[in-house]
Amino acid sequence: MPAETPGAARPRSRAHRWLLLLPFAWQVALVPLVDDLALRPLGLPFPMAWQMLGIVFTTLVIGVVFAIDRRIDAAQGPEPEIAAALATRAEAQRPGSPAGH
Repeated sequence: MPAETPGAARPRSRAHRWLLLLPFAWQVALVPLVDDLALRPLGLPFPMAWQMLGIVFTTLVIGVVFAIDRRIDAAQGPEPEIAAALATRAEAQRPGSPAGH
């Protein structure tokens, strides 16, 4: 196994981003299973309540993925593309820079 050199970037794990497929499965793949249910929660047709719960579920999944991304960024630093964009933005906002307004 090769020794790691100091400052070498470890590969970033993006496996948690597969969680973003769960809302798609909720909204598309599971609709045939809930389409014909006769339940009426809060007086709403069940497919409508299912879609509204899907919005809440999607928000929670995106929040979890965002939290995991922030934890990885805190431990390893931002991804190279984001670091470059932040550096460019900081340079533009510095007083006296040609791009600063």
